[in-house]
Amino acid sequence: MIKRENYLQKIRPFYESDLVKVITGIRRCGKSVVLEQIMSKIREKTDNILYLNFEKTADLLKVSDAISLVKYVNDNKKDSKCYLFFDEIQKVKNWYIAIKDLRLENASIFITGSNFKLLSSEITTLLSGRYVDFRIRTFVFSEIEEYFKLQNKTASVEDYLIWGGFPARFLYGDIDSEKII
Repeated sequence: MIKRENYLQKIRPFYESDLVKVITGIRRCGKSVVLEQIMSKIREKTDNILYLNFEKTADLLKVSDAISLVKYVNDNKKDSKCYLFFDEIQKVKNWYIAIKDLRLENASIFITGSNFKLLSSEITTLLSGRYVDFRIRTFVFSEIEEYFKLQNKTASVEDYLIWGGFPARFLYGDIDSEKII
């Protein structure tokens, strides 16, 4: 895994902010990896972190709507400042109601999402200017080169031009691989 420093440097000044940090982008571009990298850095100073990935059925069964999200956080956080990480938040019914409440409770909130509703201008209304948005994109060629360098391989411009920069693509074989995502 490569560090997506070009995004982290933009997000880092907001780690302590009460603004909701909204990390958006198309599916499979690396939003969850950026979220994990932020969590890893924050874990160096505190363990008061709650993380839910709503792509996981178990997490969605624990928390399926705004009321259960607020209850889950209040039941599991410690008294000091809490860092909340919610991956694919749009799967939680009325998620924005919970987020507006939770941001008032000494919390720093990070959410990701990739569906149209979370990416739309509707978020401006739902969170009423209480957020900052960071758009994650697929790898640029220099990031692909960095990824391949870690594996003692050479990146192919041809492969990049054909398949683009989706990070998971490079987990598979060459351009003729039948396991293309």
